[in-house]
Amino acid sequence: MRWAYAIAFEGNRFLMVWNPKRIGWEMPGGHVEEGESGEEAVIREFREECGQEFLPLAAKHYQGGAVFAGKLQVTGGSGEMRWELFEELPRELSFIEAEYVEEIRWGRRTLELNRN
Repeated sequence: MRWAYAIAFEGNRFLMVWNPKRIGWEMPGGHVEEGESGEEAVIREFREECGQEFLPLAAKHYQGGAVFAGKLQVTGGSGEMRWELFEELPRELSFIEAEYVEEIRWGRRTLELNRN
């Protein structure tokens, strides 16, 4: 099963959603549905989970999935989960911290290069 998740930035801050099932913060994302590209899936999952829009600017592909870095487009909508912007990782994470650290670093570098 393929997956995709988003690291959405507003300035230096990144968006995370609170997943009540896993009792922790995580990046919005999920499974890629049949006939859907990874980019289409991450945009759909982002909208479903936090009610906002995501503009993907770069992708990092892995066996089975992809991580997308891009910009948050605040619309004022609501989604399935509560979301917040962070400059640093919060304490209560859904997955181990190491899974987030390098991806956030990569996303920040990538978006900085895209600004120039």
